[in-house]
Parts: sequence; structure tokens; C-alpha cells
Amino acid sequence: MTRKPADNPEDIPRRRRRRAVTVAEILDFLEYLAPPSLASPPAPSGLQVGTAFTPVKNIVVTPLATYNAISCAAVYKAALIICAAPLLAGPLTELRWDNPIGAKVAHLVQRQISLYILSNAYAAAPGGFDDSLAERLGLAVSGALVPTAAEVQLKLVVFVPLESVERVQKAASEAGAGIIGNYTNCAFRSPGTGTFLPHEGANPAIGQVGKLEEVEEIRLEMLVPERELQGVVAAVLEAHPYEEVAYDIYPLRNPGVVYGRGRIGELPLGVSLDTVLAQVNDALTLTAENPARCSHRPSQPIRSLAVASGMSAGESLLWAAHRQGAGALVTGGATLTDLMLADSTDTVLIDVGFAPSVAPGLQRLVAQLRDTFDSDGMHVLYVP
Repeated sequence: MTRKPADNPEDIPRRRRRRAVTVAEILDFLEYLAPPSLASPPAPSGLQVGTAFTPVKNIVVTPLATYNAISCAAVYKAALIICAAPLLAGPLTELRWDNPIGAKVAHLVQRQISLYILSNAYAAAPGGFDDSLAERLGLAVSGALVPTAAEVQLKLVVFVPLESVERVQKAASEAGAGIIGNYTNCAFRSPGTGTFLPHEGANPAIGQVGKLEEVEEIRLEMLVPERELQGVVAAVLEAHPYEEVAYDIYPLRNPGVVYGRGRIGELPLGVSLDTVLAQVNDALTLTAENPARCSHRPSQPIRSLAVASGMSAGESLLWAAHRQGAGALVTGGATLTDLMLADSTDTVLIDVGFAPSVAPGLQRLVAQLRDTFDSDGMHVLYVP
């Protein structure tokens, strides 16, 4: 059959050419979700194999850089693996094919697969590993076990003509400015007079070239978390009517939201350890062959529960859970310190294994990556 030519070439539907997303863009997004400043203590993380400017069409998210995960990534021509634990835990002094770690690095390099390690900031960050684990277990969180960092707060001051102040404030608020506790859209406005003299080449929204203008303006002040600053400024510039926008950014010493490792919450009723173990095994789909393991069996019912994804580092999270009165701590890996403390406390140590403890957070990350990069044709796969 001969195709009939279109009367108008513009009527022919054209496939939208999707832009190439680079490793660097994905890393920027990951560090927006979990700013590196929240990491504590410092641990190996970041891009361990590959380059920041490599285009990526497929992402594999996995707890560990296993051969299974690498094989799945190798199916694709351009791939990035995002892991919750480092493949290279220390400085690389040699790369040997007969070493299991060196062999994995060689597989990644030969197949041009990039490898990114999430920092432990992702455990402390909102919606990260600890929050996701608590949510999966149905725990109503009341606080963190060990505070690690407070978000840096900034103040944005922008000068806006009176008739545009509502639009600019709305744009800034929607981008993340003006949040104080449980309140949003918080701002302070003070009136004043702005002056400016447009020169040749300017395209003023108010006034004309060569004439000094005086305009009634509002000084609009709003708090901005450091990680939201770039988006807030972009939103303000887009909503502002002026060709050149006057704004100031001030660092503040008053702390923002406090972040930390581990989460703790009260249970509706005191329950037995068997009930807690059954809930944990079911929520994390642990098998009868590899169930959650506990350090001892308490005589008292458990009235509060603490959770901590991955393996604790630095201060013992078990001891922190004990000090806050937790009846049990669900963790992704017991350290030697935790094991030695376990028989000296009333708090039961429940070890579910590293991968199951970070799985809820990684699965949430997969959904976030899909939502953000789906329009660019990105394929995101979770590999347990």
C-alpha cells in the first residue's frame, strides 16, 4: 500500500526527542533528597565507578553491588547502579582480577556501568532509610534516636512592586520557603520606595530608559532551608515582573529542622516480643529460613519500638534506644558493641539483616526517580 502524502507536513505527528540525562543530574537529585551535610559519621559514598557526564537511560537500585545487580545493569547499554553500601570501603591501592572486589570493579568498567553509593545522610534524611523502615512497620514516630545535624536556615529578602507581592510570595512558598514548624507561607512584609534608572538596552517593566523611577515596593522576607534555596530563587525570579530582580540572602544562626539516626515511637498497646517479631517478619517479607533474630526474650511487654536501618556506626544505637526507654530496636546489622550491650539492657536487639532494613527506603527512592525522570524516558529497576 502506498502512503498518501500529507497535505501539510506540519500535520505529520513527530516523536518528541527525549533529552539525555547525565549521571551528574541524577546525583544532584539524590543529594537534594539527602544533603551530604546530614552524613554522620563520614563514610565512603558518592560516585565510585564512572564519570559524572555519562548519559544514563537505565538505573538499577539495589542494597549491595552483587553480581545479580551488575548482571541486570549489564543488559542495558547505558546504566547507573545506585547502592546503599560501598563497594570500595577504603582507598584503592590495587585492582586485581583475582580479588572479588577488584573483579566486580572490572565488570563495571568493562561494561561502562557507573556505580553510585548513597551516603548515610540518606538514613537520617526525611523519607530516607530510617523513616521508610518505621513507616513499613507501621510505627508512629515521635523522634530520632541520635541527633546528627540541623539543617542550615537562610533568609531570602526580595523587593517586589506592591501589585506583584502576592504572586511572588505564593511562588516562593510553593518552592519551599516560609516554613516554620507546622506553619507554611510565613513571611514578613514592610513597605518602602525603590529607585532605579534604566539605561540603553534595558527593557523595564515599569518606567522608561533614561528616566529615574521611584516605585512603591514591598520588602518581602522569608525563611528558606539551604537545600531549597536554588529552587526558591528560581521560582521568585520567574514570578517577579522586573527584568533585574533585587534580592538578598542572609545566613542565619538559628537552627532549622534537626535530623538524626534511628527513629522511636510508642506502640498503641504493650505487646509481646512474639507479636513484634511476627509484624517485623511480615512487613519485611522475611522468610522462615531467615527470620528476624533477637538477642533475648524480655519478661515485660514492649510498649515502645525503635528502628535503625543498616548497621550502626559511632554511638551505639542500641544504647541510645535503651536510654530512651525503647522495648526493642529493629536494626539492619548488630555491631560487636551492640552485641556486648544487649545482655546488659532491657532493650531487645532485633536484627533483620542489612538488605531488608534498607529495602523500604530504596523502594521509595525508585518511585521518586521514576516520578522525576519518567518524562525523559528513564527506566528504573529495583533489584533486591
